[in-house]
Amino acid sequence: MQRSSRVDYDAIAPLYDSQPHREKSSDPALAAFLAERSALGTALLLDIACGTGNQLLANRAIASSARMVGFDGSLGMLRQARAKSAEIGWVHGDSSALPFASGTFDFASCQYALHHFRDKAGMVREAFRVLRTGGRLAIFNMCPHDSLDWLYYDYFPEALTRDLADFWPPEAIAAEMTAAGFADVLVDRDHRRYERNLATFLEGLRRRDRNSQLLTLSDTAYEAGLRRLESELADPSAPRDRADHRCVVTVRGDKPLH
Repeated sequence: MQRSSRVDYDAIAPLYDSQPHREKSSDPALAAFLAERSALGTALLLDIACGTGNQLLANRAIASSARMVGFDGSLGMLRQARAKSAEIGWVHGDSSALPFASGTFDFASCQYALHHFRDKAGMVREAFRVLRTGGRLAIFNMCPHDSLDWLYYDYFPEALTRDLADFWPPEAIAAEMTAAGFADVLVDRDHRRYERNLATFLEGLRRRDRNSQLLTLSDTAYEAGLRRLESELADPSAPRDRADHRCVVTVRGDKPLH
């Protein structure tokens, strides 16, 4: 059974939803797809690496009549998801060997999880197989290659080294989707720039389980980053806020009609 190459999600599942930024809004890529396919009827939707199911639950707002399936490699995360909805199908398995018949789904998504898969190309091929003709795959992820000035990487450079190894560049994702048979593959970068309060940032960093960047660090690298930030905050002449930037990418493609 394929598991995350970065994090033991079974271990952190009970506390996952208590962490910051776990709430979801409806998927704009799904909304665009449904608007384009207004004559689709009852859509069948698949979320690969659904976690605790928050994205599928949020999608009810724009796809109330759709049938939904959440798929994940962590039984612990699926236990949390099943407690939230009995109407959604929750399935456990390997993303590179999806246990669904070919041509089953109209829309498949993978939200901020591709970097966790050991066999990324296998997941893309399987998504193509289980989609119907005219169906769409949308992959969302952070792009470390375009986020070199992200503050996490400044304080924890070891995280950048790991992320550059685990995350595919957007063009590599697009190329793999094209090789699998997807057409009209598009890449959309969303550069998010904001001011970050360093005291609040430090408070969040002390919750190491809040993201995989911190969990993949060695203890030495993690503690060194914390000490550096603590030292800066102890200096009354040092700035209290710093500019931050992160790039989020969406890569989507359609299964051709012919």
